[in-house]
Amino acid sequence: MRACLAAAVLTLTACGAAQEGSPTTADDPLDSISGEELFRRGEILTQAGDFVRAEQYYAAAIRRGFPEERALPSLLRACVEGERLVAALSYAEPFLERHPTRWSLRLLVASIHMGLEHHAVAHDHLERVLRDAPEEPPEAHYFLGVLYRDRLDDRDAAARHFERYLALAPGGPHTEEARASIPALTHRLPIRVDANGVPITATSESTGAGSTGHESTGAESTGPESTGAESTDPGADEEDTSE
Repeated sequence: MRACLAAAVLTLTACGAAQEGSPTTADDPLDSISGEELFRRGEILTQAGDFVRAEQYYAAAIRRGFPEERALPSLLRACVEGERLVAALSYAEPFLERHPTRWSLRLLVASIHMGLEHHAVAHDHLERVLRDAPEEPPEAHYFLGVLYRDRLDDRDAAARHFERYLALAPGGPHTEEARASIPALTHRLPIRVDANGVPITATSESTGAGSTGHESTGAESTGPESTGAESTDPGADEEDTSE
């Protein structure tokens, strides 16, 4: 479901290995195509909504020598849109091991783990983002707020992270949800949500917008809406100094 990735595709079906169905085989006609051309074709397939094939072309482009830093954002986007979260991790995590200070990529990896119900792993990545990022990213606090609220059953920690998110991004895309969550968390009230898993505010109730009248079970929202998606560009934060 799109709660953590692009605000955010996080109830997506986990999928098979990233190399399954790769377009490169021993006698594959694509063997003669350049990495640049493979990447271009991947972009065309993405625009057409054929995300699985786009993933294959992006991956083939990297193997053919196309710069990984340029291809990785498009590759990960195709995996997420194609509901291939396990495949996305198989591409992102090796890159992150080689470039551990790329905090925006780590934030995306954390949100994917949230979508796969890997709560402890997601938590560790988010805490590291807060340690590594040159500027404190509000999205990390929002993700942690959602994680503590919906999965880790720590209302005090959830409220603290939502409050910090609001302090850092008072006009951010998750402001309404964060503000609606804090009173229920601090006063130990049931959190009522709409059909999309977003806490219901007094404004939405007074206008009759989207109220379901149900209490949240913590299953509706597995992660923040964001990633708008959060930037998947592994080179967007800083120049790599690890190599």
